[in-house]
Amino acid sequence: MMCLRKFLVAMGSGNSFLHRDDDDVLGTEYDSSQGVLKTIPNEVKPRPRLGGGVRSVRSISKQQKNGSLRSALSVDMENPEVEKIRKDFEMYRLSKENELTNIRKKEQKLETENRRLRAELQAKEKTCQKQKEERDSALEAEHRAQMRAAAIEHDRDKIQHLFKIFRETKESELRNLLKAKQTLESKLAKLGGSAFEDPETTSRLETSGAFGNHGDWWATLDSEPSVGSLTHHHRSTYHGPEFLQPSIVDPDGLYVNINKDDWIAATATLANGYLMIPESVPSNRFVVYLTGTPDTQQELDLLCSKYSNQLRHTCNMEGHLFTLISMPGVIDEDFAFSQEKHVQARCREIDQCHVSVIFIGTQSSRFVEMDVNYGTLRCCSYKKTIVCFKDTAHGQDVSEFCELRSRLTEEGKAKVLNYSEVEDGVDLVFQEIVPYLKHISDKKEKGGLVYQGVNLEEPLLDWGTAVWDNLHDFEQLEAFRSACQSTCELGFERYYERLNAHILAAGPLPPLLICGAAGSGKSLLLAKWMELQLYRMNSGSLLLYHFVGAPSSCTADPMLMIHRLTSQLMQQVNAIASLACDNSLLMEEFPKWLEKVSSRMPGGIILVIDSADRFQKVETHLKWLVDPLPVDLRVIVSARHDQIPAAWKSWPSVVLEGMNSARNVKDLLQAELSSQGTLLSEEHEDRILTHCLASPSCSPLYLILMTSFVTRCYNDRSLDSNLDLLLSTSDTTHLYQAIISHIIDECRSSSVADLIQGILLAVYASRNGVSEAELFGAFSELTAVVWSTLRLLLTDFLVLTLRSGLLVFAHEQAREAVAEMFLNECDREEKLKKIYRRLYEHHSSCTRFSEVTCRTADELPWICQQLEDNTGLELCLTNLSIFVKLFVRGRCFELVTYWQNLGADKIKISQSYMSAAKKLEDHCNSESVTLTSVADIYEAIGRFIMNHCTLSEALNPLQRSLELRETSLDPDHPVIARSLHFLALLHERQSKLTTAEPLYKQALEIYEDSLGKDHLLVIKQLDALVLLYKKLGKNSLAEPLQKRSISVKKKLKGHLMTTMNIKATETLQKKVLELDDLTIGPPSVELARTINEIGVLHYLQGNFGLSESLLIRSLEMRSAILKEDHPDLAQSLNNLAALYNDRKLYDKAAPLYERALEIRQKLFPVEHVGVTSIIKNLGILYKKTGQLDKAEPLYQKMVESKEKSFGACHPAVATAIVNMAVLYSQMGNHSAAEPLYERALKIYEETLDPYHPRVSETMVNMALLKYEQGDFQTAAKLYRRATEIKDNESVSNGKGISPPSMSIEASATLPRVTNDDDKQIDL
Repeated sequence: MMCLRKFLVAMGSGNSFLHRDDDDVLGTEYDSSQGVLKTIPNEVKPRPRLGGGVRSVRSISKQQKNGSLRSALSVDMENPEVEKIRKDFEMYRLSKENELTNIRKKEQKLETENRRLRAELQAKEKTCQKQKEERDSALEAEHRAQMRAAAIEHDRDKIQHLFKIFRETKESELRNLLKAKQTLESKLAKLGGSAFEDPETTSRLETSGAFGNHGDWWATLDSEPSVGSLTHHHRSTYHGPEFLQPSIVDPDGLYVNINKDDWIAATATLANGYLMIPESVPSNRFVVYLTGTPDTQQELDLLCSKYSNQLRHTCNMEGHLFTLISMPGVIDEDFAFSQEKHVQARCREIDQCHVSVIFIGTQSSRFVEMDVNYGTLRCCSYKKTIVCFKDTAHGQDVSEFCELRSRLTEEGKAKVLNYSEVEDGVDLVFQEIVPYLKHISDKKEKGGLVYQGVNLEEPLLDWGTAVWDNLHDFEQLEAFRSACQSTCELGFERYYERLNAHILAAGPLPPLLICGAAGSGKSLLLAKWMELQLYRMNSGSLLLYHFVGAPSSCTADPMLMIHRLTSQLMQQVNAIASLACDNSLLMEEFPKWLEKVSSRMPGGIILVIDSADRFQKVETHLKWLVDPLPVDLRVIVSARHDQIPAAWKSWPSVVLEGMNSARNVKDLLQAELSSQGTLLSEEHEDRILTHCLASPSCSPLYLILMTSFVTRCYNDRSLDSNLDLLLSTSDTTHLYQAIISHIIDECRSSSVADLIQGILLAVYASRNGVSEAELFGAFSELTAVVWSTLRLLLTDFLVLTLRSGLLVFAHEQAREAVAEMFLNECDREEKLKKIYRRLYEHHSSCTRFSEVTCRTADELPWICQQLEDNTGLELCLTNLSIFVKLFVRGRCFELVTYWQNLGADKIKISQSYMSAAKKLEDHCNSESVTLTSVADIYEAIGRFIMNHCTLSEALNPLQRSLELRETSLDPDHPVIARSLHFLALLHERQSKLTTAEPLYKQALEIYEDSLGKDHLLVIKQLDALVLLYKKLGKNSLAEPLQKRSISVKKKLKGHLMTTMNIKATETLQKKVLELDDLTIGPPSVELARTINEIGVLHYLQGNFGLSESLLIRSLEMRSAILKEDHPDLAQSLNNLAALYNDRKLYDKAAPLYERALEIRQKLFPVEHVGVTSIIKNLGILYKKTGQLDKAEPLYQKMVESKEKSFGACHPAVATAIVNMAVLYSQMGNHSAAEPLYERALKIYEETLDPYHPRVSETMVNMALLKYEQGDFQTAAKLYRRATEIKDNESVSNGKGISPPSMSIEASATLPRVTNDDDKQIDL
């Protein structure tokens, strides 16, 4: 049974061979742990029926019942089928075992890989979680930092706001003190009597005095040294030479702490301030004052008739207005005004003229004698006086004229000419005037403003006359200076705070609107506030402004303002691009330029527009004000409260309240009276105050006009009656009417009264004003004698004023008063047309090509439009000289507007200009016009048509311009390249890109050959080609050209910046060099002071040779006229010694320092700054030259002076002690140096901090001392301690890097810590 059981276990039971589904199943017992079922296909024969031939096992067992089991089984096992099955099974089993083995191996491998990946996943999850935590902590830290930054910024803004309020309050107090000082001085001058004063000069002095001395920022300061200045190895601060002390208390003057580097750094700031607020605005007027004795009237008439037109033409060529004022030597008894007014008028003319010509014969004249004396007295660098003496028939002169000639010759203040014949004298005068005229023109051109708005592209060629004030920069500056002339600020301090708050507020912000009634002081408020902003010059802001004049003037054209401001913005970033010609394109670019430049300025841009309600089409052209402004742009706009556009009413506003209190009225009245040196009685003052308070329309302008009138009528007996007349007026317009009526009543002639009316109407009817020459041309009955007195009255009573050489109304209310007085509704049109006809006749007489001026181009088309003369307007527009004058100044939009008023289409405009150009070309010889000028005109016409008309019509003028230039010029001339450029541009706009490409290339080659590869025009051609290639899709050709263009632009921008700085420095240097004229004269204290100051200025500029000669001359002069111990002598010695010390001429500097120190020690205590400065410089000099024994007592004196000034325990004393210890160390006296180091270290630790950098630096010096003494262990400890302090400082500063500690052996190679050139800081 056991054998059977084993067999069954090994082979399976018989039932295992047959499945219930007739399939063989194996392995259920063989591998029960795995439980894998395997199916083996077997061919089983059909089972026979019971009782058949095949016997069953049971029957066999019955038959062999008595046999053994083995014998029974052996019968079946020997069956071949069973054997086959067994073999198959064995083979199958072995194959499956191999498969299972392989599967188990793969499973183990996969499990190992799974465990590895699971471990990596867990590691990644941990890393991700850690990064999330770090990110959350970083975000939280960033949030906390932002909260802290916001709090700090809020505190900073608050402190800054409080500081500005405090500063403005103190500035206001200072201004009030200065005003009080001026009031007391004027009263004192009035009570004590005063000599003749020029009212314009007085007003200028008062205006400049209100802001203090411009050199106050160079005041002497005694400051503590910086941290780095306390060790041996740092450079000492060298103090430059000194100006003359204003008193014994301040012997060092203003420039004691200014060295050459400070001068260079300050040059840009001074230049900006000078360019933005010059002392005098350049004028385009050239005035010749002509007079003579009665017997020289023939000379006067001949000069006027023979040379006046030539002089006027010469002035026109230079872009200036010429005025000839011929005053007779004798006045008729029936003269329209009093002789007193005539004398004042003559003096005023001499003051404002450039050349005074005086002819003297044999007859005497008190007016001529007065003119000679006054003219020579007022002689200056911009004024020339010519005195012509006529020889008598007998060769003898009148004795008094002989004395006058000798005196003028000796003084040298006038050019003295002698002549015998009338024509000879006139010719001599003309030969003197013309060179001086050109000299003055060149000086004005070179000394003008930087912002001239000149287009950076190559200008057009010969256009006839020059262009003055292309973009009205001078006119705007003059308007700004005129608005600042008031002496009282009307309590503007409360408005300044609001303006400053608007500037400092976070943006973007809408414009701030300043509104008020007419004459309430809006322009004055803005001008005074801008003046304060410009004088501070520390905010880093760019201030732009625009003052609008009459509604019909060019200043009221918003496009002209945008053109001018865009030019200034482009110059701030050294932009190479040119201004757009199209108005719509320019309006799109202007806000972009504002945003671009404001983002680069530290303080942003401040744009001030005064009287914006007078603009033409304000809502159309100024719609950019309604749009969101850039963040760093602040706009301030002023307007009358009754004329504010509807879109502006939502802006934040400041309303000027006007004269609503008795205190304001009284303050303004007293300030104006004090500025004029006039004292009214209490009765008169009470009457004026009562009237102003009772009048609801009283304004500051109303009170200023009344005060001006009262001041000029003060000596008149009819003051009471005139005052009654003024007090009867209710507002400013009626007050102006009363003033004009008073001027007319002063005339003794009805014809002069009619002239006054005509002149005022001419100013009213003009567009931008009228010049004096235009008045003389329009009114033939007007003489220079009458006009000089009229102009005196009209300007003194603030009716008219000169603006850019033109007569305009001083205020808009004067214009309204003239209209109400002389232009009634019934005859208004008739009178205006009469005036227009006078002006038209004058301007139309100067329409030849070489005679047309900018004045004619501005006024003549406008007058034709007012007269509704379409024929005359078309003649003006087709006059190519007028066209050129408007085109070259960027006034194409005016031309287009005029043509639109005529109803002309674009084709007609093009054909009209082409026909006019062809006529000029046909008659170019008779018109004295060259082919080059005609080619320029063709180019201007082509560019105008291309930008404003049809493109197809622009081809003919541009092509003709190129043909004429190729005929008259060299083929490689740059102007030909310009013609090619515009032709290519035209083809490009017509989408003819392949035609434009060779033209651009040819223009580029000509520019490179003639101008060089780094020229501005080469850049423009490169940019044009790059754009063209990109349109053609040729990027491979565009990229190298674009890179080259960028490279050249960088070079050019640097060159432009350097050029601007050089020009600014040259401007200041020219102003300094002009002072050299003051060094001539006999020796005196004042002359020595002047020479010393000029020598110091030359020293600061680096002109050492000239500075040395001037300082030596000042020293010699002071040595001759002053005592040996005078402080001025010590100053000259110190200045010259400082110059030699800077040039390393120590042998010359030492004795001068010693002598200066000896003088000052007698006059001042040792702690005085004048003494300590010399002690310091002399001590350093001795140390440089190795004279340590001489330096020792000086260093000891420095310690004593510091102890007297600050006490025994002060860081400044410790610094002086350290310097003394360093000197002893260099002398080898270590025993004396050690206690000094210890004392200084103790002071530093007690007064500062044990871990202060000064403590560390002192320990380093002590370590060096111990090292030299051989005490290496102590030296190492001290150096290690100093290193720890430095490490703490580095960690606190966020550096986190500390030097390694040094052993004693390493410290043995440590070099001595010394300063440059073996010098140290002394205080």
